Amino acid sequence: MKLRAAVFVAAASFAACEWVADPMSYTREEVPRFKAKTEHPAPLQNPTSLKVMAWNVKYGACRVDFWFDFWGDRVQLSSTEVNDCLSKIAALIREYDPDVLITEEIEVGSKRSAYVDMVQYLLENTNLKYGTFAATWDSRYVPSEGVGRINLGNAIHSRYPIVKAERIRQKDRTDQDPLTATFYLKRGIARAELDLGSGRTVAIYGVHTEAYDQDGTKQVQIKQLYDLAKTETMPFMMGGDFNELPPVCDERADAGTPESCEGKLRLTEFLDERASSKGTSFAQPPYTPSVMKPFYDDFTPYIPLSRYGVGEANQRRYFTHSVLGPDGKNDEGVSGTWNRTLDYLFIRKTDTWRDTDVIQEAGRMGITQDAIRLSDHAPVVGTWELR
Repeated sequence: MKLRAAVFVAAASFAACEWVADPMSYTREEVPRFKAKTEHPAPLQNPTSLKVMAWNVKYGACRVDFWFDFWGDRVQLSSTEVNDCLSKIAALIREYDPDVLITEEIEVGSKRSAYVDMVQYLLENTNLKYGTFAATWDSRYVPSEGVGRINLGNAIHSRYPIVKAERIRQKDRTDQDPLTATFYLKRGIARAELDLGSGRTVAIYGVHTEAYDQDGTKQVQIKQLYDLAKTETMPFMMGGDFNELPPVCDERADAGTPESCEGKLRLTEFLDERASSKGTSFAQPPYTPSVMKPFYDDFTPYIPLSRYGVGEANQRRYFTHSVLGPDGKNDEGVSGTWNRTLDYLFIRKTDTWRDTDVIQEAGRMGITQDAIRLSDHAPVVGTWELR
């Protein structure tokens, strides 16, 4: 994301003794925890399984096309738009009724989302009583396109008490000029420990890696996620938007092994980028699906590769992302639809999943909300069997 900020350098002067853009100069630190103000049903103590969901909620914009989405020019949402979108997102969450929810691109006080506290909104409008928020982009003023104040990050919501919450810093991009880097988001990982009762505690990781880098930052961040999971001593679940494809070859690239696909599958292959956007700072770097292979080798994915299959006809049932929404058409006149997998859930190798799926549309898993109209990512879900 190139922030056209050069003419706004003087804006930093109004910060006086406070930062304009939080430099996120931490390595690992505790973050606040929150509770619902309304009464919630008490959860089952010492459960044998947990229903989980991970969902990139696109800052409550549903399918409003923003200026960096290739198709739109919007910069701000009205409070009516945000609350209408969030009401539908909350309705889908209530229908699935998870015990644990991970959200990415959730905001708590951003101008573009009408300053709505989305973390608290979901606490009050779902059955999830406890929450935590790990900011990854906290700027009093983003001097580009009128974005202004922004506070975005990853959140974890839970039926069960969160006894510890923290954020873990990820590597920054190195391919940006200093001014752009100052106001750019700083990727981080949300981690929460949940008290399930009877002395049982589990760890939850909420992740969202880099999307636009040209310097290999995303691959370094994904390796850090793997290392954290390998060294975790508690039963854990890691989920979210990895911004990376599964380690299988895709027929939209050359056929062969995942390694033979390296560097060949770009966003342009998915037909939801405008011709006018190609070659801009928004162009995706080549995907490197083999970086995900260790996760499938050493952990238990919610959708195994044997079920995911080979080729678009088999895989489309598990696609989780599309830039272009269903009411738009690409340059070839084709309506937008889910067209790639970027979102995942993983648990320990010794643990098991059941009832896993991607909620792509109304009717999936009995859900009545149409997820493709609620975000550019679909919710990924499953029941984690606890040992």
